[in-house]
Amino acid sequence: MRLFTLTPLLLLLANPASADSGLYPPGLQPLINKANVLLSSGLFSEAAKIYSEAIDQSPADYLLYYKRATAYYSLQRHNSALEDFDKVLSLTSNTFDNAHLMKARIFTRDGQFSLAKTSLAAYVKAKGNDKEAEELDADMKEGEKLKSKAEKERNAELWNACVESATQALRVASHSLEIRTWRAECSLAAGDVESSVGDLTRLSHLLQPSTQLLTHIFRLSYFLLPPSPAPLNTLKQCLHYDPDSKPCLSLRRMLKSFDKSFVQLDDLLAKSDWRGIIKLLLSPEGGKNGDLWKRWEEAMLSHVGEEKEILPLVPPTLIQASIPQPSPTTVKKNKKTPHIHLPLASKVSPQRQKLVRSLCKSYTHLSDTVKSSAEYKTQMERWCDELLTLDGCNDDVDGLIGRGEALLAKEEWEDAVRTLERAFESSGRSDREIHQRLQKAQKLLKQSKQKDYYKIIGVSRDADAKTIKKAFRKAAKSAHPDKGGSEAKMALLNEAYEVLSNPELRQRFDNGEDPMDPMAQQGGHPFANGQHPFAQFFQQQQGGFSGGQFGGGMPRGFPGGQGGFQFHFSHGQ
Repeated sequence: MRLFTLTPLLLLLANPASADSGLYPPGLQPLINKANVLLSSGLFSEAAKIYSEAIDQSPADYLLYYKRATAYYSLQRHNSALEDFDKVLSLTSNTFDNAHLMKARIFTRDGQFSLAKTSLAAYVKAKGNDKEAEELDADMKEGEKLKSKAEKERNAELWNACVESATQALRVASHSLEIRTWRAECSLAAGDVESSVGDLTRLSHLLQPSTQLLTHIFRLSYFLLPPSPAPLNTLKQCLHYDPDSKPCLSLRRMLKSFDKSFVQLDDLLAKSDWRGIIKLLLSPEGGKNGDLWKRWEEAMLSHVGEEKEILPLVPPTLIQASIPQPSPTTVKKNKKTPHIHLPLASKVSPQRQKLVRSLCKSYTHLSDTVKSSAEYKTQMERWCDELLTLDGCNDDVDGLIGRGEALLAKEEWEDAVRTLERAFESSGRSDREIHQRLQKAQKLLKQSKQKDYYKIIGVSRDADAKTIKKAFRKAAKSAHPDKGGSEAKMALLNEAYEVLSNPELRQRFDNGEDPMDPMAQQGGHPFANGQHPFAQFFQQQQGGFSGGQFGGGMPRGFPGGQGGFQFHFSHGQ
């Protein structure tokens, strides 16, 4: 867009006194001179104020109206500028041609191209088609074409194309209420909430004060964008216009309540107080800020869950009321309004994502420390899977860790390894904790293809010592050679019980290491206590040897030299 110049005004300022300046009341000329200096210095607001004082003393001086109109134009107060330019034309019997040119510029900026053409035609008729007129005419044609294109794309629900065309049109018609509204709608439908809120905020300054528009801006920015001061500032703007606004007062109370809860959540996260986080989010007993998850879900559903609560974004009557001289195309039959889908708040809300991540992390950490809690593992899987479904969270590290641990709990070893590998990649392959989890999963995968002591005894991985002992006794009855079993089965059962009944050995096995495998010991003997785990069994069955210590040599009855050894049983019995 070409920059409009103020050449006609500068010429007037070079010769500030009108032909009738000698008839001015005493003191008026110094006032005018002061206003002229302010205007030429770019102090437009002060200049407009002084010109208003001068007009009060000389209400028939068209030059004062023209200069004040130019100050208003520079302040982007287009409606006030148009009123003054119309006054100039009225006082000069429609002969002050520069007023036509300035009106054409304003109408072009406002996107009212039909009115812009009319004003420009009046200027060209009197002054001819000079360079300024040619440039303005080119801008009008370009803007009108782009506006029409944006409208067609909006009606066809081509949201991204609509945004692009509207953006180009606004370079010409920067103050067009219609075009900016269309871009806000198309941006929202395309999922760009931030751009939509930016346009709506700009419209809130161009349009007359509107509680409905301001509450729409608040809802979108508060529930669908990252935390910022903007939502509160929007409510302050609303209450500035209407201190008793019930909708805005209610929203401010809600905002303050949630702010307190989120501050408390941040404190708990900083302390790694996982139980406290769960209580704050899910329990009504979490204090006055508690039950945060339920409260947020209900508020979000109420304010941005249904399109009828927030559409149309800008009331059409508000736009019409803000255009003092609507063109025929503006007031023609009601234009088609396309169906705009709001982004799914449950997927895009950053604050909701924070709540889900907090629960995912809390249950993951508690599942690490509370071994026998199946409920923690169930909740870990629920919240971490939910996190991975949110917008932009497909490779979220916290979600992948939780899913990987849930897969380990379900003994889906290969999927667990793949998931934790993704988590490690997403972390930049630099997180030691994730690397340790991945190594554990890889060991468990390898282990699953060898021996599983839990399955041998017939218990789950979270079984307690009492359950393991009971299951061992039951299994021993059928595995014992005297009861129809075999020496090999009994040996394997004894080996499994030796590991699972010893907390240290069991922990090593849970971490993916087989404590009974001498190869896993890198050359050392596999039994931490030095006691041969089958001693009791062979004493009972064969009576030939006792389980001596390994360090001083081999037990009686076993051939071989120093160091580790392996038993080889036939499972064909």
